[in-house]
Amino acid sequence: MLLRTTSHFSGENFYSRKFWLTVISLVLVSIHINAQNGWTMKSQIPTQRAGACACVVDNKIYVIGGITGSPGYSDLAVNEVYDPSTDTWQTKAPLPQARGYLSCAVVNGIIYAIGGGYPTATKRVDAYDPVTDTWTQKADMLSVRRSAQACVVDGIIYNIGGHKGNNQTSPNCEAYDPVTNTWTAKTDMPVGGGNLAATVYNDSIYVFGGSTYSPWAGFSYVYAYNTQTNSWAQKQSMPTARFGSQAFTIGNKIFVIGGGQNGSSTIGTLEVYYPDLDIWESRANMPFTSVFFAGAVINDKIYVIGGTSNWLTGVLNVWEYDPSQDQTETPVELTSFTATASGKEVTLNWTTATELNNQGFEVQRKFSTNDFATIGSVKGQGTTTSQNQYSFVDKLIDGGKYFYRLKQIDFDGTFEYSNEIEVEVRTVDKFSLEQNYPNPFNPTTTIGFGISASPNPSEGGALVILKVYDILGNEVKTLVNKEMETGYHSVDFNASELPSGVYFYRIQVGSFIDMKKMILLR
Repeated sequence: MLLRTTSHFSGENFYSRKFWLTVISLVLVSIHINAQNGWTMKSQIPTQRAGACACVVDNKIYVIGGITGSPGYSDLAVNEVYDPSTDTWQTKAPLPQARGYLSCAVVNGIIYAIGGGYPTATKRVDAYDPVTDTWTQKADMLSVRRSAQACVVDGIIYNIGGHKGNNQTSPNCEAYDPVTNTWTAKTDMPVGGGNLAATVYNDSIYVFGGSTYSPWAGFSYVYAYNTQTNSWAQKQSMPTARFGSQAFTIGNKIFVIGGGQNGSSTIGTLEVYYPDLDIWESRANMPFTSVFFAGAVINDKIYVIGGTSNWLTGVLNVWEYDPSQDQTETPVELTSFTATASGKEVTLNWTTATELNNQGFEVQRKFSTNDFATIGSVKGQGTTTSQNQYSFVDKLIDGGKYFYRLKQIDFDGTFEYSNEIEVEVRTVDKFSLEQNYPNPFNPTTTIGFGISASPNPSEGGALVILKVYDILGNEVKTLVNKEMETGYHSVDFNASELPSGVYFYRIQVGSFIDMKKMILLR
C-alpha cells in the first residue's frame, strides 16, 4: 500500500515576504538537497571516514571508529553523535583503542564496540555509556575479527562473519552475554564472509552478501539465523551481489542499501526484502554511491553516514531516507472492480495491475440501512508487478439494491478501502424476456430474462433454453441451455461473426415461451 500526501504553500501576502523567503530558500539549499525518491542530505559528519559503526540510543546516532583514507588508511578512535531532531553533531569520548571495520550493538542503553582494526584485527570489546560518556573494557571475543556484523536478540549480542586477516574470511558466529560478560561459540555461517550486512526480524538474524578478501568478490547469499535452535536457513538470494552494504528493518521489510561488487566499485543499489514472503523488490537507486558506510534507523527513517565512493577517501555526507516518500514503491493498484447480478447471485470481479505487501482482500457488503459487513475474503499475491484477476460470488436471499467494497489489507495490518459499487438484485414474480440493449447493436448486446419459480424444485433449478435465429428461422447460436435459479438473469450476445440484419432470440422455460426481435447494424 502506498499513501501519499501533497502540501501546498499559500501565496497570501507573498509580495511582502519575497525577500525573506528568498534568503530562507538559499539557506535551506545550502544545508539540504531536495528529497529525491525519499532521500534528503543532512548536516555532514565532522570527521571524514569509512568503516565506522553506528548505534542508536535515545533517538541519537553514535558513530564510532573507522579509518582514514589514502594514503595510510589509519584506524580512528573518534566517537561522534548525531541528533536527527536538530540535525546537529557533537563529539564524545573516543574509543580507548582506535579501530575501523568494527561492529557494534546496544543492550540496555550501553554501546558495545566489538573487534575491528585495520590492517591488524583485534578481539577487543569496549562498552560505552552515553550517560557518563565513559568507556569500559569487556571480555575479548573468542576469535580475532574485523568487518563482522553484530545484532541483538533477547539481550544477547551475536557477532557474525568477518575477516580474520588478508585472504581469511570467517564464518564464525559468537554470542556475548553482557550480564555475565562471557562469549559462547555458536553454529558457524554456512558461507563465511566479511563486510556482510545484517539485521533482526522477528527474533531471527538475516545476513546479506559479504565478500572474499583478497581479491574482493561480492556474494548474493542470504541466510537467516534462528537463535532458539542455533541453526541457519538459506533464503532467496539478493538480486545484486555485494559487500560493504547495510541492512535495515522497518516494519515487515528489510532494506539493503549500497555497497561494492569488486575491489574498486561502489554502487547505489537499493533492494527490499520481504522475510515473510522470501521475495525481493527493487527500488530506485540512491542519489549517490557508497561502500563501507555506517547506518541506523530512527522513526522509520534510515540514515546513511560516511563511507567512501572511490575507495581512496572517506566522505562527510549524511543522507536520510524516508521509505514512505519513495515514489518508486509499488502500490496495490486496483484497475477495475465490477458487480454482476444473476438470479440471486452477485459476482464481483476485480483486477490489480501491481501489488505490494498485499495479504488479501476482505469483501464487504451493505444492504438497506445496514452498515458494511465483511462477507468473505480472498488471498492476495503479496508483491508482484504482474496483473492479477480476482472474483467472489455472493449468494443472496432478498432482492433489492446492494453495495460492495473491498478492504485491501497489508501484511503489517494497514488497510485501505476501494471505491463502492452498486448492483440491483431484481425480485421476479413472473417469467419474462426483456428487449435486448442496446438495439440496434454492433457487435454485442445484452439480453435479460426473469424466472419466477422452478418447474423442478426437487432438482434445484429450471431448465432455460435461449437461442438466436436468423430471419429465415435458422439457429445461429445457443446462448443458454442449463438449469438456472429463480431470479433475474442476463447474458451477453456477441455477433462479431454474423452479417448485418434482423435476428430473433427465443426463450423456453418449461411451458413458458417468448421471442423478440433485434437488429445487428454494422
